[in-house]
Amino acid sequence: MSWWQIRKRDADLDRELRSDLELEEEEQRERGMQTEEARYAARRAFGNVTLIKEQTRETWGWAPLERLWQDVRYALRQFARKPRFALTCMIALALGIGATTTIYSIMDALLLRPLPYPNSSRIVQVWNTFAPRGMMQIPASEPEFLEYSQSRSFARFAGFSTGAVTLTGTGDPLRLAASWGTQQFFQVMGTEPLVGRVFAADEFQPGHTQVAVLSYRIWQNRFGSNPQIVGKSILLDGRTSTVVGVMPAGFTFPSDDVDIWEPLSIAPSSTNLGNHYLSLVGELRPQISLSKARSEMAMILDRITRQYPTYYGGAAGIGMSLVPLRQEMVGNLRPTVLVLMAGVGFMLLIACTNVASLLLARGEDRHQEIASRVALGASRTRILNQVLIENLPLFLGGGALGVGLAFACLKLVSTGDYLDVAQMGGVNLDWRALAFTAVASLATGLLFGSIPALKASQANVSDALKSGGRDAVGTRHRTRTRALLVVFEIAFSLILLTGAGLMIGSLAKLLNVNLGFDPENVVTMRLSLPRTRYTLRQMPSFYRQVQNRVRSLPGVQDAATVNQLPMSQVAANASFEVEGRPSKTDINVADTQIISPDYFHVMGVSLVRGRFFTDEDVNLPPASVIVNQAFARKVWPRTDPVGKRIRLRSDAPWLSVIGTVADIKNHGSNVDTTPEMYFPYTDQLWGIGIGADLASMTLVVRTAVEPQQIVSAIRGQLKRMDPELPIFRVETLDQIVSSSSSQTRIPAVILSIFAGIALFLSAIGVYGVLAYTVAQSRHEIGVRIALGARKGQILRFFLGQGARWAAIGGFIGIIAALSLVRFMKSMLFQVSAYDPSVFFAVPLVLSVVVLLASLLPALRAAREDPLAALKSE
Repeated sequence: MSWWQIRKRDADLDRELRSDLELEEEEQRERGMQTEEARYAARRAFGNVTLIKEQTRETWGWAPLERLWQDVRYALRQFARKPRFALTCMIALALGIGATTTIYSIMDALLLRPLPYPNSSRIVQVWNTFAPRGMMQIPASEPEFLEYSQSRSFARFAGFSTGAVTLTGTGDPLRLAASWGTQQFFQVMGTEPLVGRVFAADEFQPGHTQVAVLSYRIWQNRFGSNPQIVGKSILLDGRTSTVVGVMPAGFTFPSDDVDIWEPLSIAPSSTNLGNHYLSLVGELRPQISLSKARSEMAMILDRITRQYPTYYGGAAGIGMSLVPLRQEMVGNLRPTVLVLMAGVGFMLLIACTNVASLLLARGEDRHQEIASRVALGASRTRILNQVLIENLPLFLGGGALGVGLAFACLKLVSTGDYLDVAQMGGVNLDWRALAFTAVASLATGLLFGSIPALKASQANVSDALKSGGRDAVGTRHRTRTRALLVVFEIAFSLILLTGAGLMIGSLAKLLNVNLGFDPENVVTMRLSLPRTRYTLRQMPSFYRQVQNRVRSLPGVQDAATVNQLPMSQVAANASFEVEGRPSKTDINVADTQIISPDYFHVMGVSLVRGRFFTDEDVNLPPASVIVNQAFARKVWPRTDPVGKRIRLRSDAPWLSVIGTVADIKNHGSNVDTTPEMYFPYTDQLWGIGIGADLASMTLVVRTAVEPQQIVSAIRGQLKRMDPELPIFRVETLDQIVSSSSSQTRIPAVILSIFAGIALFLSAIGVYGVLAYTVAQSRHEIGVRIALGARKGQILRFFLGQGARWAAIGGFIGIIAALSLVRFMKSMLFQVSAYDPSVFFAVPLVLSVVVLLASLLPALRAAREDPLAALKSE
């Protein structure tokens, strides 16, 4: 076999062997590929199932809920690691939200919530007016009521009056606030009785059996909520009256303290024009506007003046007004409540900006963590949602604490001497206030929580992951937002401080007003003699015995009686003629006071001219009168009034002026003194034209000890004189004076508290920003000190930052305050809304506080050890 054949045979064998090996390898490869394909198919099938599950979770919202729950748990873990941080934020928010909820509850009761009377939006009160004398709420006479009630603008129309009656026969005598209403009184208010019924038409007829409707309060407290009281008889001023019904708890019209209602009968032929004692209230028809009703009532008044020319001819300027019921109830409190709401709103903004600043600081400490998440693929939206959700629990927790704080404030702080809100449903934390708190918490959380969330979502990955990441001291971009928040805190604080400063200035002026009397160590109590047991002649004698008995008690210096106390919000007045002067085109009107001879001495009122009353003036027929300085200035501006004569009506005797006394602030410290006439308390006052109630008088006792210490002794002495004598309204003269100034004092105190908290939060904000800047700039400060920077330069640098913030924030705050204080004009007393002393002192105080808050971080920076600072880096 040749060499070539051998080579050919070997090649064929090798090819066959290679083919077998390749075939085997290919088969193995195919088997492996099948295995891989199976594995891949399995993985793909599993992936499809997972994808289906993910799609299902996305479709039904499970994945977002899981992420939300993860973020909430993470936030709670963060707060658990730093509980002081979370507690600080929630306390700041609770102060703002709690105060806001409290003031909102008051505003809701006064201005927003529907009154507890059906169709209350159409109920108005009707008043006569006399503009030349500034008298804008004059009650109507009976003939005027009869004419007004014929108006076609009203679906229902009623008149009512108020007073007091004494309940006897069931326990101790009890003086009740009473209201007498005409036939449609309860129909105008639209309130059904809780038990029984209201008055029937025949019960308004003269000679009908006396009937009464009880308030819920007196039914509960005196009669134990007994439903069988209907049809039972009670004694009112010694008269038997049958109880026909009980009104529900929310019905207190026309005042919070009314206890009982009785029918008021007016004869259709009444011509008693001179007795203006009726308050008028009506329900407008649905299609009648207030302006149209005013026009018709003005026409009726014009008809009345033409019908009685003798009575109205000398009083040019008489008019009338229709006032919506809510406006009548709120009175002049509306601007006060709105100002307080604005003030507490600024306080809430300050608290929220402070919390936002703290959250920014926490976010800046976590910037590397957030940057790492971004580097690993987290989207900006995911980071924004996470940080925002982490912040929301703080705001919701602050809101929950704020609700508790508001509840405590409304329970602990009495508004009885300032806000007349019982007949509006009272002030309470109802669903409206809770809804307001929830909205406020969520809104502030979303608004102020989004600031650190947006800041965190803008993290620069490359800068954040650098080891140092240092900027030059004071130029860190991460502190700019916090500095801006501090500037706004300062501005808001200046606005609040300005309002508080104006109110404090008004209160100081008010407290320094010369009252004309000395309220210290004087106790007062109201007495009322039952007419069934005391005649008109017996009443003055009884009150003289009361004074003598009380004077004999240890600790009593003197005692007197008066029909109406100063600042009691109740006054009587009468018109008068001046001897030797022709009738004028208007009416001379002055307040009237019935007093015992010792009244001026007990009250500490000084005599300007003439003399006081003596016992002879009381025992003789009334022939003398004492006037105040305002009366003398008005009637005899350039002559001595002593010896001049006046009379109260044309058929009454002339009265000689025997003295002039100093002006007394009878209507309040912030109200101008009106002309007043003082008459001695005798049983012949009707003869000179005074229709005063001689049965009810106020006992005024000046003591040498604390007044409340002898109240029980005075009560005992009076009980021995008459066991059935009702004694009520026991209070010191200091309490009465304090109550009269509450409309200025309470807003001043509230605004001062708000301003103090705002000032504290602003100081904390300034301190926090500078302290953070110093902490983040330790390396740079160390380098500067190592290169020769003096400590004074470092100190001035950081103090300069605080000064710049104070200057910028103060400028913004002053501009805002100048535009807002005009809304406070009606609340101020003898203080201009643009008082330069306030606008100078407030920025000065705020600047000092800001600089003091800046001082500690600045000192810390100036004392920085360069070696320690450089090593720490």
